[in-house]
Amino acid sequence: MDSIFNGAMDNASGVATLIETARLAAQRGGNKRSLAFVAVTAEEKGLLGSRYFAAHPSLSRGTVVANLNTDMFLPLIPLRGVFAYGYDESDLADDLNAVASARGVKVFPDPEPQENRFVRSDQYSFIRSGIPALAFKVGYEPGTPDAATWAAWVRDHYHKVSDDLTQPVNLESATAFNTLYADLALRVANRATRPAWRKESFFATPSVVP
Repeated sequence: MDSIFNGAMDNASGVATLIETARLAAQRGGNKRSLAFVAVTAEEKGLLGSRYFAAHPSLSRGTVVANLNTDMFLPLIPLRGVFAYGYDESDLADDLNAVASARGVKVFPDPEPQENRFVRSDQYSFIRSGIPALAFKVGYEPGTPDAATWAAWVRDHYHKVSDDLTQPVNLESATAFNTLYADLALRVANRATRPAWRKESFFATPSVVP
């Protein structure tokens, strides 16, 4: 093993999903809103890339209606369900429920809410601008073998040189996730209304978002 931190899962997997979603969306076509596929840098240096894009979007200001983030979605286990960080905060959850149900996929509750993952990745740059967002990972139910596989990966590969192409990847799960993600992107692009924060959400009042 060399000393290179390849980042196959974190986050080449997310970039691969970005590219595949663009291909699927172009193939299906017919979306009413434009879809912007944005790969940003320096997330762990303070969300620098996403902060810049959110502040200086290449689209007309005010036209970005949602952000769907795919940072390290971890296709390690079969796609029985997903974690959707921000699920309780906006009506994007309704869109996710519809596409997940159609694919026979569940939306699992976050087993570690204390980690505050909704405000710890690039979606937060958009949240700060008042834009509803979701972030995703392949999910599991606590106490299952899938949960143990997830925990073992975090212990053995997260931010380590072993996060490379020699590690096991569930390609069937990755393919299913990519398809689900494209379903969601196109559903949001074809909504009659802009996505909106839930009235009770903390993020519904932009002035209180630091």
